[in-house]
Amino acid sequence: MVKQMQAHRRNWSNLVLAAPSSCNRGLWEHLAMTDEATARRDAALKRLDELSAAYEAAKKPFDEARDALHSAVVEILLNREARPGEVSDHTPYDRNHIRRIANAAGVPPLRESTVRSAKRDE
Repeated sequence: MVKQMQAHRRNWSNLVLAAPSSCNRGLWEHLAMTDEATARRDAALKRLDELSAAYEAAKKPFDEARDALHSAVVEILLNREARPGEVSDHTPYDRNHIRRIANAAGVPPLRESTVRSAKRDE
């Protein structure tokens, strides 16, 4: 069994070394593509390019809206205008995610922890 595994590894390493450096593109290059197949491939890739551009265009307003919402959450928590639970009731996030947003922005908690670690007291 060990010899079979070693032979398999040896065969696999030969394949990997023989394969071109760029993913699977080189594996398909040697096949003779007809004009029709080339046209279909080019049309498919063009469609992917268009859909990718549309995706990126749609993602930009979403990112801007999310960043504006996060900024408002941080501002409200910094000014102590509402508690994290109240903020979560008016946003698509739960209270724990509101706390993560606040922690990332450096907003201190409403009150300090009342529990002391035994390790810190030493």
